[in-house]
Amino acid sequence: MTNLILRTVVVSAVVPVASALAPAPGDMATAAETAADRTTPARATAPKAGALHAPQAPPDTTLLLWGGVRDGKLHLEPAFARTAPVSLPDAPGPYRLTGLNFVGRQLFAISFTPRKIDHGGGSGFVFAIPFESEWTEALDRIELSGPEGVATLDRATGGRGVLVVDRETGMVRSILRDGFGALPPDIAADSAKVEIIRGLPREPGSR
Repeated sequence: MTNLILRTVVVSAVVPVASALAPAPGDMATAAETAADRTTPARATAPKAGALHAPQAPPDTTLLLWGGVRDGKLHLEPAFARTAPVSLPDAPGPYRLTGLNFVGRQLFAISFTPRKIDHGGGSGFVFAIPFESEWTEALDRIELSGPEGVATLDRATGGRGVLVVDRETGMVRSILRDGFGALPPDIAADSAKVEIIRGLPREPGSR
């Protein structure tokens, strides 16, 4: 059973991890693009009456979280909020993802075991958790902890990420880790046909 903590509310869910979440050999960006396109809808147990007292975002708004372990070190990639099904770990594990606001209050937390990457070594993960709209401003940092230590994604790093989505098909065209600036020529040429999604966490008020 996986505990997904939203604000101060705990929701228990049993969710299969889609095969698309397995990292592509040596390419976590490709794995994240695949998972963003093809995730498995959650099958969650109904919460107790009155438990979800806090306002919730629409059920199809999720936060894409991805990263892994490479050369014995933890790493986190920019997170993205977009319309996509929920996809959670199928069991808890020794690794933990935690979202915090600027005073250290926990916004969400999940535990899991990353999947091994057959080619090139290391391991990786890609999840999509239910997203609350207030996190756009409130999310100050995301921490990944495990046996190797702790890795932190802050506003300066997360805000540089860009997710490029085809408006017509909804498919991910590209994930840019440092793309808030001049877009690649092929994407810039199709700017009217793509949606640009800024990474999280990012500075308050930035779009």
